[in-house]
Formats: sequence, C-alpha cells, structure tokens
Amino acid sequence: MMDVASLTSLADSVFFWGAFTFMVAVAIAGLGALRLALKGEAVTSLMGVSALTTAAGVSLYIIQIIFEVEFARDTAIALLVLGAVGTIIFARLFRMEEGE
Repeated sequence: MMDVASLTSLADSVFFWGAFTFMVAVAIAGLGALRLALKGEAVTSLMGVSALTTAAGVSLYIIQIIFEVEFARDTAIALLVLGAVGTIIFARLFRMEEGE
C-alpha cells in the first residue's frame, strides 16, 4: 500500500504534466486563432482575436495555479471578461453599420 507522501507526490506530478499538456494544446489553439485574426475580413479577424484572448487568459490562469504568480490570475480574469464584452460591443456596432 502507498503511503500519503508518495501518493501526494504522484498527484502533484500528474497535475503538473496534465497542466503542461493543456498549455501546449492552448498554445496550438492560440496559433490557429492568430492565423484567423490575420486573415483579413472584419468578422473573421474579430473571431480570431477573441479566441486568442481566451487562450491567453486560460494560459495565464494555469500559470497562476502552477507557479502561484498572483498577478496572473487578475490579468487572466480581466482578459476573459473584457475580451468577451469587447467582442459583443464590436459585433453590435458592426451589425448597426451593416444595416445602414
């Protein structure tokens, strides 16, 4: 039977490598979002920038969890909230301009 110390060490190792794998996946998604953002059309660019903002916010939050960097959590929350609000406002303004 495993003792508590080795079980805790195993759990920490599994969490670290799982978070690392997730960060790599988010980085790949961020590269795809960057490609969308540089595509050209306004709506496609907006979609890419929104996805890139989400990827950056999630990455910062994972960094805060793993390395306990305090300002990363606040920055991640601000990115996630303000990025979504900015996307909604831009989409409404773009729709109003198309209607005219």
